[in-house]
Amino acid sequence: MNINPSTIQAICSSILSFLPKLREPRNFFFYILPFSIVLGRLIPPSSSSALNDIGLSMVQLIAFPAIPLVLSAVMISIANIFSSHTRNNADRIRFGTRFVVSLLSAILFATSLALLLSLYQSPGILSPSAKLSIGRFMLDVTDIHVGAVASTSQANDIWISKIIPSNIFADASNGQTLKVISGSVIAGLAISRLKPDLTSPLISLLRSVNSISVQALNIVLNLAPLVLICLISAAISTINAEIVIALLNFTICVFLTAIASLGVSRLIYRRFTSKSERVGISVNPVDSVFLLSLSTGSSMTAYPLLFETLTGMGRNESEVEASASLSLLIARLGNVSYNVIAILFALNLYDVGITPLRIVEVIGWGAITGISAAGLTGVATVPTISVALLFFQVPYPPILVLLLAIDPILTLPRAATTGVLAMAIAVVSSFQSPAKEAPPNPESAV
Repeated sequence: MNINPSTIQAICSSILSFLPKLREPRNFFFYILPFSIVLGRLIPPSSSSALNDIGLSMVQLIAFPAIPLVLSAVMISIANIFSSHTRNNADRIRFGTRFVVSLLSAILFATSLALLLSLYQSPGILSPSAKLSIGRFMLDVTDIHVGAVASTSQANDIWISKIIPSNIFADASNGQTLKVISGSVIAGLAISRLKPDLTSPLISLLRSVNSISVQALNIVLNLAPLVLICLISAAISTINAEIVIALLNFTICVFLTAIASLGVSRLIYRRFTSKSERVGISVNPVDSVFLLSLSTGSSMTAYPLLFETLTGMGRNESEVEASASLSLLIARLGNVSYNVIAILFALNLYDVGITPLRIVEVIGWGAITGISAAGLTGVATVPTISVALLFFQVPYPPILVLLLAIDPILTLPRAATTGVLAMAIAVVSSFQSPAKEAPPNPESAV
């Protein structure tokens, strides 16, 4: 049987043009999500591991250009922001103040929103049937998951020893993202102190790395709908249905936090952008950032869209690079809100009284442990709450077992929350670049 090469090319081009359309919010809710749920219920659990492996492999493929993209942006933006050769002191103070205030406001918003939703939904207050299903789950799979908890609990040990950089290339190859971030910030500060004629070759190289990473990411992002189908289907197939029902309020809180963050970020985008800036933008780009982060489970994949949108509106490139990259890498606001919900879940599960002082403590520990998850992805972010649970004198291994059981689903809204709130921070922090002066009109002098 002879197959015409032009036919194959036409089929491939049709698929490549169809996949980006699936990344629209409407297509996700109407097509991808229902199809993934049905597929997950139909396939046998033995086949789910293969789907999960395929999904994780595609996530790794998508993430590989995202890391050099964001980190090169950190180095370039820090160098430009703090350079006395390109920016005056007033501009640096203005941007720094707006960025710090907006970042702290976003952290307060994320923790308060998660707290209010948790108080309303009451995760951890379980019916007798839910408690029975959790007991059965623990008896069936505790031995397996306790080993996973023991191995991932090392993620809590991420403080000063995991922040100080040693060799930026070795740190990057070993997946030490926190060290790479701090090393990039220090390198950016060093570049800002040098004369432009000494640093221009390095800046040109970093911008080339950044541009190549953007193009590579745009190519691999076509796999995002397939990633979502594989991961959701595998999770639906393997996760115990009783556990999902028992932890339904917890899951609802996490998803509602992501949706509420989307709504607030949409309002901030409309409030802090002018009509002239939004000319030519037919849809709110916050929606695209939300779905992109949700579909890949990684907020960093939304950086090119965020950067291109704001710079396309005329915002200062250095300020957009700095605010967006630092928000995505350091202030992981999805993890902050998730940890607040998880802490309240644990307190309710062990019948710990909720007092005004304890509410303040939950907000503080949720923010601290959420930010401490910077550089971690997937299930590695979950054990960071153990520090807070030890503070509240609550046994943390059973809680981590339950959270790890449903984390494949909740990784997605965590990333979406981080993505949209990072865009809100960048919108508030960045300023319009000074417009180029128009050339004088000779006729006006007549």
